[in-house]
Amino acid sequence: MAPMSPGDQVFLRNFFQALHYRPLDPEDPQYVPIYEDDRLASDDPVQLMAQAVQWTTGQSVQLLSGFRGTGKSTELRRLRKVLRQAGYRVVLLDIEDYLNTSVPIDISDFLIVLAGAFGDELQSVELLGEDPAQESFWDRLAAFCTRTRVSFDEISAKAGEGVSVGIKASLKSDPTFKQKLQEKMAGHLGSLVAEVHAYFSECVARLKAKHLVAAEVVLLVDSVEHIRGTSVNADAVQASVESLFAIHADKLHLPFVHVIYTVPPYLTVRSPNLGILYAPGGVKLLSAVKVRDAESGHLFQPGLDALEKIVRARGDWQRLLSDRQVLDRLSAMSGGHLRDLLRIVAEIVLRGVKRLPVPEKVVETALNQVRNEFLPIAESDALWLERVARSHDPSLVEAARLPDLARFLDTHLVLCYQNGRSWYDVHPLVLDHIREQVERLERERAAQEG
Repeated sequence: MAPMSPGDQVFLRNFFQALHYRPLDPEDPQYVPIYEDDRLASDDPVQLMAQAVQWTTGQSVQLLSGFRGTGKSTELRRLRKVLRQAGYRVVLLDIEDYLNTSVPIDISDFLIVLAGAFGDELQSVELLGEDPAQESFWDRLAAFCTRTRVSFDEISAKAGEGVSVGIKASLKSDPTFKQKLQEKMAGHLGSLVAEVHAYFSECVARLKAKHLVAAEVVLLVDSVEHIRGTSVNADAVQASVESLFAIHADKLHLPFVHVIYTVPPYLTVRSPNLGILYAPGGVKLLSAVKVRDAESGHLFQPGLDALEKIVRARGDWQRLLSDRQVLDRLSAMSGGHLRDLLRIVAEIVLRGVKRLPVPEKVVETALNQVRNEFLPIAESDALWLERVARSHDPSLVEAARLPDLARFLDTHLVLCYQNGRSWYDVHPLVLDHIREQVERLERERAAQEG
């Protein structure tokens, strides 16, 4: 076999790099406006959220739910563009830059990070810039701690730059400190909420004074859904997120600010009717791209076409695969999960160094590689997942298993789709494996009973 040409090698390298999953701005050439096709979703969640902001005067709160890898961060950037064009001052922040997402969250440290990150983002040129009169919330928090006699001497010593820097750094890197902060702030929650709300009010007033307009302010809080914990503490972390958004919903309404928080999909399962706490905007869901009809099981061509555009925006898939049927199969096997589709294609690109277009064996090897990362599946999980595949419902038998359902959703073993209503399905990559596993378990049970 002749060695691959330098041109083919460059093509594969560039294609591989383009398949890296990242948030996109609407102006990015890789961005595909899939919600323009109303066959894929009856509503555009971005337009609904933007409309709710524009129809609510002064302040509001909405939640955006969805799976990791389905495009929430990208759609938040589109929402930012839509609202900026409507005259709003929009701040987009990533909570993961400030918080350790593997330990339980509390209303006190969440509010501290929210105000601190908001103040940091206001330093951008289009907002307040380097305004010497603008106080950092981290400095303000240090003064608050002094007034309330909350001591963090060990943080000051470790940071070497004062309490404000120490708190900001330790919230992200030191779980022990975070726990101490939660304990110390528990007796001052009312005062802390008042301090945070006062800070937001002052920031909004300064924004309006600088820009000499009555434009309202929008805060988009990304990556809250990344607060998921580990295999050891997942239930405690999920319970803390539920407490944050269900019990402390009133404290998440910020004065003179329209806020949109991203939340994990398990939250709406753990807290039914959560949207009533955030009325009238409520909760919007960003689902996977529908690639198959729930009732008939037939492939859904508009979904496949949308995914083809997404892959094409990153590279010449025909040069890699040749046949559209091959790409449609990959799209179907991804379950319409954008990150999984790009991952599958990337695995094919990595293995395409001998021949283009790649042979079928390369495609199968790449699919097996991604499939194996879901395995093994526990027997009790397989039985549950098989019920989900048959019913297209979460099939939650008892509340005690809510953490397991959250795990299915978080790892996208179970995917959610919108078709006038929400329905669920098992990830296509593992569906056959699960059915075979359940059939084997049933044969073994029958043999034991016989």
